[in-house]
Amino acid sequence: MANHREPEANGNKNLQANLVDHARLREALKNNEVWPAFQPLVDMHNGAIVGFEVLARWTDPELGIIGPNEFIPLAEATGLIGLLTREVISQACSAAESWPGVFMLSINISPIQFRDPGLLEDIRDTIHSTGFPISRVQIEITEGALLEDDEMVRATIQSFKALGIGLALDDFGTGFASLTQLHAFPFDKLKIDMSFVRTMEGDSCSRKIVTSVIGLGQSLGMAVVAEGVETEQQATMLRRLGCDVGQGWLFGKPLKAADTQRLLSVREHRPLVLRSRNTSPFQRLHQLDALYKAAPIGLCFLDNDLNHVSVNNRFAEMLGTAPCDMIGRSVRDFIPDNEARRVTEDLKRVLAGETVVVEEYQPVGGKGAFLVINQRVDDDAGDPIGISVTAIDVSERRSIEVALRESEDHARWSIELSPNIVWSTDAEGTVNYMGPTLDGTLKGTAERIADWYDRMHPDDRPRVRKQWLAWLPSGEPFETTFRMRFQDSSWRWMISRAKPHRNPQGEIIKWYGVITEIITGKGDPIGDGEHGEEHSRHRAGSSYKGEEERLDATRPRAAADTEHQTLPDALANMADGIAIFDKSGYLSFINPQYSQLFPATRDVRKPGVHFLDILQASIDRGEEPPPTGDLHDWKHQVFANLQKPGARTMAFADGRVIEARWGVSKRGSIIVNYSDLTTAKQTERLLTELNRKLERLAATDGLTGLANRRAFDETIRKACSDAASSNSPLSLLMIDVDSFKPYNDTYGHQGGDDCLKTIASHIALLTVPEDALVARYGGEEIAIVLPRANRHIGSMFANSVCSSVRALSIPHAASRTGVVTVSIGVGTATGSAAEDPARLIAAADKALYEAKAAGRDGVRTNVVTSVEDVGSFDQRAKI
Repeated sequence: MANHREPEANGNKNLQANLVDHARLREALKNNEVWPAFQPLVDMHNGAIVGFEVLARWTDPELGIIGPNEFIPLAEATGLIGLLTREVISQACSAAESWPGVFMLSINISPIQFRDPGLLEDIRDTIHSTGFPISRVQIEITEGALLEDDEMVRATIQSFKALGIGLALDDFGTGFASLTQLHAFPFDKLKIDMSFVRTMEGDSCSRKIVTSVIGLGQSLGMAVVAEGVETEQQATMLRRLGCDVGQGWLFGKPLKAADTQRLLSVREHRPLVLRSRNTSPFQRLHQLDALYKAAPIGLCFLDNDLNHVSVNNRFAEMLGTAPCDMIGRSVRDFIPDNEARRVTEDLKRVLAGETVVVEEYQPVGGKGAFLVINQRVDDDAGDPIGISVTAIDVSERRSIEVALRESEDHARWSIELSPNIVWSTDAEGTVNYMGPTLDGTLKGTAERIADWYDRMHPDDRPRVRKQWLAWLPSGEPFETTFRMRFQDSSWRWMISRAKPHRNPQGEIIKWYGVITEIITGKGDPIGDGEHGEEHSRHRAGSSYKGEEERLDATRPRAAADTEHQTLPDALANMADGIAIFDKSGYLSFINPQYSQLFPATRDVRKPGVHFLDILQASIDRGEEPPPTGDLHDWKHQVFANLQKPGARTMAFADGRVIEARWGVSKRGSIIVNYSDLTTAKQTERLLTELNRKLERLAATDGLTGLANRRAFDETIRKACSDAASSNSPLSLLMIDVDSFKPYNDTYGHQGGDDCLKTIASHIALLTVPEDALVARYGGEEIAIVLPRANRHIGSMFANSVCSSVRALSIPHAASRTGVVTVSIGVGTATGSAAEDPARLIAAADKALYEAKAAGRDGVRTNVVTSVEDVGSFDQRAKI
């Protein structure tokens, strides 16, 4: 029964060695000078005590403390080991029988005792005599007891197990146990020898042995105990490796029975519950291997000599080879000589601690282009053990980028030939988006807007702006015309249309519009600004013939004659489709663009066909969706609408959107202009979705996914205003993660981020009122705005948050509770007292720091009155 750290003996050791003999030891056993000490066994994941190892101690009245290394060998040599074991077990179990909890007692048995055929009965009877549950006793066996082919040892061990006593293999790694014996004996625990644990911080071989033992034990279904844990760094390494139980001076020294009983009254203790064996390195290996092989991205691992240790299929495919052809070979074997030096230097930089990212790598012999991320991999001591390489195929992204550039180029040339420029404004009418304009080199929205203004005729700018601002309050669709300068310096007439976009409450939040050419003849005489204003007012109700007559009245006759001659060419070459029906509804004229817009009914849309027959054919052939009501009534209603100026939007089955706008001439002819608005509508939908995404992103914290500080500031202002106007209560919860800096120092910044994300997602899943807001206030602080919640409700909700975070049981070695907790301050105001957000925030902040000063892991409240001084923020520096 040895100790894990030898106590120092009083007096001269040589004197002890001379005076400690068989007689003196027998007398000590008779006088109860040999007694049990209890050293805690601690759950590595939550810090709770799960048991004690019972260690033999001898305090001689004359010689003082005599070390186990002195008297245990003496007891074995003189045949007193059985008596010593019974005395220690009897005292330990008698004392522990009355202690609270269901902890285990681990007791060492000397290897030579397994040769005693009465060992089982002695230990069984001794434990039964104390009243301590035999199922809570565990026998620790050193490797020396596992003598090869010794049937007595095997039978005794099996008998202990059958009796309900647990079995642990002690000091594993220092004896002669074979894997066959380890598998054959029914051990419940495997204890890693302290010599490996104490040196694992600075010795990579010890770390590998510890890792292997943990994986071995857990893969065989055993709990693994690490002996001799003395530093927090050792404990952190063991936790990361999945070790179950720790023992050592970091968790507690061996204590006398009375001191151990007091320890149980202040320290948390609970039975050991083994985690899912997914924590086993054995299971993790196979799980990660499956993920590695099935990953849609390329993954490989290089050792410090830049040789491939592991390669998944995707990575090998990128290089045009197979994983088996790469493993064990250097990266230089797969790189051309002219690149080998640069790549090797990059990888050496990675081993030195730098992350190297290659934006676009094109491997020789492979296909496509890849984003490659090279990161150093360290062991738990921070020593580099290799390089993790991640390769992501960006070939498709490149193709999309090329397609986008080509699309923009096509759009620019399309605009040059027949402009359709999409634009949008905010609710106040300020232009905030302009699609690709005539100058295709302009990428930014601000540049495009400036280019658009610059190309508008100087005489038209004030008129158009005046019309637009005067029209905004009406909320009706807008239309105006102006002259625009093209790349060839010619001026052409454009029509700009816009419609309002409303939110579910019917409020206008945006305007979307499109600019389209309406006069295409280059070199046509252009009227002055006054003429343009008149054109803008009357365009919707005029026919092309009426337009022509009006232009005749304001221009020299020679110009009018020229326009008469060029009008057919203009109709034939303009971007929009034109159809003219006589006053009876029969088609009398079409241009080529009209036929191209309706491929499914092109053969029907010929001069001499009635408008109603065209509508019927469009429905019958699935070009236009059928109406919801009576087809006959619908067709005649559409035809009746043609008798006065108007417009109709048609959504076709093939996804296109066509707008028809018509006017009636003095002779009764109906002139219909058909514009393909598909691109404009798609752009409108895209802009709407992009704006939604931008609004969400602008209000979301990137780390936690909660609302960010900007969203919090907006919400708290509105909530305070609403509470003041409705004379209702409002509560604000300020939540702070306790001892977060020590957590970061212990588990690293990535661990800190993961902790924050876990807590944030957990709080977000709690039953929060629909109009409440959960936001990241800053750092490790989270704020919750609770409208209509008084002090009582706010406090109840805060206590619920506090207890539920504690129940997550996130390990925190530097916390007094062993887990992550939060402190919460609740600020509450009602009516006019809630009018100022800053005072409510200060009240909640003051309450928060009162909670932290009271010992953390709790809630404090603070009510704002119209005259209350909520205190200053100087408390931050004191806590």
